[in-house]
Amino acid sequence: LAFLLIAIGFGLRESEYRRLGIFVLALAMGRVFMIDIWELTLGFRVLSFMGLGLVLIALGYIYNRYQSKIREWI
Repeated sequence: LAFLLIAIGFGLRESEYRRLGIFVLALAMGRVFMIDIWELTLGFRVLSFMGLGLVLIALGYIYNRYQSKIREWI
């Protein structure tokens, strides 16, 4: 749902849809990493947090590399 809202926001050039999509994504990630993570074994918890860290690093790199193009779209 979050990715769909973000895509619609980019397609229509409406910032409200993008913000709503980011909010829904943040809520889902927050629930997964604050509530659901404790039901996993230790190994899967470690892998989950490492995966989250890698995704955040990749997003930061992409944002910094294509910052001017992203600002044009926003």
